[in-house]
Amino acid sequence: NNELKKHIRSNTLENRLIIFYSFNGYKDFHFIYNMPNKIRLLLYSSEKDLYNRQLQIYKEQLENELTSEVRLLISGVDYKKNIEEEVKVSPTLQQTIARLEELSKTGYAGYKDESDMALDDLEDKITYEITFSDNSVIKIESNETVFNDKGNLVKSWRLKIGDIVQIYPKELADNLYQVAVDQEPDIFGEIDIQSKLWQSIIKTLHQHFNDKDILYIRLKDKGLKVLQLTINAYFDGQRKFPMYNTDICAICSLADEVLENKNHVKDIYPKIKQSKRLYNSTMIVLGRGVKQELKQFLKDQTIGEILKKKAFTKEILKKFIEDYMPLLEITNIEEVNDEQ
Repeated sequence: NNELKKHIRSNTLENRLIIFYSFNGYKDFHFIYNMPNKIRLLLYSSEKDLYNRQLQIYKEQLENELTSEVRLLISGVDYKKNIEEEVKVSPTLQQTIARLEELSKTGYAGYKDESDMALDDLEDKITYEITFSDNSVIKIESNETVFNDKGNLVKSWRLKIGDIVQIYPKELADNLYQVAVDQEPDIFGEIDIQSKLWQSIIKTLHQHFNDKDILYIRLKDKGLKVLQLTINAYFDGQRKFPMYNTDICAICSLADEVLENKNHVKDIYPKIKQSKRLYNSTMIVLGRGVKQELKQFLKDQTIGEILKKKAFTKEILKKFIEDYMPLLEITNIEEVNDEQ
C-alpha cells in the first residue's frame, strides 16, 4: 500500500485500472474507496464478506450524517431513508426479533447478512482486562457493552477508572440457545446435526494424522485462520461451530483430500456454513435482546419476552441480579493481547 500511495501521489497511475487481490478490513476499505481510479477486487469469499461488512458500516455512517439535524438545519432538505425489505430468520423467531428491534432501534439486517464471525473489523478490536473493587477481574472486548449505575448500556471502550457498572452475566448467556430450540425444534435440531458433523470430521482428521501440530499445519495450508489455542478448542468440542467460514472450508477440504470413505465432505460445507450462520445470528439477536430486557427491568421492573421464557419472575430476577450482577467500581483497566 505504501508503494501504491507513492505512485498515486506522483500521478503515475492516473486513469489506470487497479486490481486488488486481498482485503484486510477498515483501513483497506477507506484507502480503496477514496481512490480516483477504476478498481477491481479479486477476493476470497471471506474477504468479500469482510468488504461487504465495511461497505454496510460506511453506508450507515453516511446515512447518519445525511439524516442529522445539523444537515437539515443547513440545507433545509429532509433526507428520506431507503426502506429495504427485511430478511426473515424463521417464522416464530421473527416476532421476537421484531420486538427487539423496537427496543434497540438498531438494524438487524447487517448481522443476518454476515456469514463470518467478524461482525466488527477484527483489526480494530481491543481486549480489556478490568479489575473491580472486590478484586474480581474480567476480560471484555471493546465492542461489548456493560450496564452503568443508571441501568444504561455503555460500550466497554468508554469505561474509565471510578465508573460503577454491572456486567452482563455469563450464567444467563450460556443457555440462551435453549430459548431458540424451544421455539424452533426442527430448525435447531438440524443445527445440532451440522454442529456434530464438523466436530466428527475434525476428530477423524486428528485420528488420521495422530498429531495436533501436523494437523494444524495442514489446516493452515488450506486456509485456517485461527491460532492453535482456538484449534485445540475445536478438537475438544468446546465450540458449537468454527470461528470463521474459512475454518469450516479448510476442515472439509482437508478431509476431502486425505480421508477414505469421505463421501465428498467438501460438498457438505454449504450446509454447515448455513447452520453456523443461523446459529450465530440467532445468538446475536437473543443476546442483544436479553441485554435490552435487563435494561428495561433495571429501569422499570418489567419482565421482557425472552426472560419470561426462561421462567424469571420479578423476585427471581431481582435475586439473580443481586447474585450475578452486583454494582462494582472499576479500579483498573488494561489493554491485553488475547485470542478469545
